[in-house]
Amino acid sequence: MTTFAEKARRLDRARLHLKRRYGDAPKLMLTHPVEHVLRAILSEEATASQVEQAMRRLREQFVDWNDLRVSRPREIRESLGADFPRAAEKARVVPRLLDQVFKHHNSMVWDFMEALGKVATRAFFASLEEVRPFLAATIARDCAGAHAFPVDRDIARTLGRLGILHPETESETQMQAFLERAVKSPRAYEIHYLVKRLAEDLCLPETPVCSQCPLSRKCPSAVLEPRRRRAGRKRPAQAKKKRAARKPIASSRRREK
Repeated sequence: MTTFAEKARRLDRARLHLKRRYGDAPKLMLTHPVEHVLRAILSEEATASQVEQAMRRLREQFVDWNDLRVSRPREIRESLGADFPRAAEKARVVPRLLDQVFKHHNSMVWDFMEALGKVATRAFFASLEEVRPFLAATIARDCAGAHAFPVDRDIARTLGRLGILHPETESETQMQAFLERAVKSPRAYEIHYLVKRLAEDLCLPETPVCSQCPLSRKCPSAVLEPRRRRAGRKRPAQAKKKRAARKPIASSRRREK
């Protein structure tokens, strides 16, 4: 059984490999808290391009975020598009979350978080219906400066394949608690960003591209059969070269006779 310390070391080694691949994590750019929360919801199992396109459609089709709050999930789902990952689920969560916050604080500005502080902000959002732990952790980290490591499906899938997390037996809350112990606060955002990039780029839900992954040699879930098949194809070619190299020798012997 892998120990806590070994998992923490494995995670830091993964950070170094991914940093060589993707570079430094960009500085966190926080605009309106509502917009930041929407991006967090939309980004699960979606690419950055898909999220940007979805945000653009939401701005075009709804007057403002309050209009989005009072809209029906069907309208939001149609705005996201039929091919958007988990569109129905996200279209249900978005207005539900916005409406609950509005009813508690009678505002769409969300300046109430300044008075709440780090712990209380996370606890408030975690108490809302249909708000998963990863979303409460994202808000607490990015909007209140808390030490948190959000674990959505992308993070759970990727770190699960690496053997660091166990999504089959651990809850989001348990996985987040482990990562918040294993990763120091200054590294948390960087590692989260790098793992999300890997999840979006190569460690896909259905068809992971293990052959291009910088962590494939250390990943217990890596599927490398295509690489082995390519290596197997080289053998017949090598045999042909050997046979070709023997032919001149045989012909010279016949001339000597």
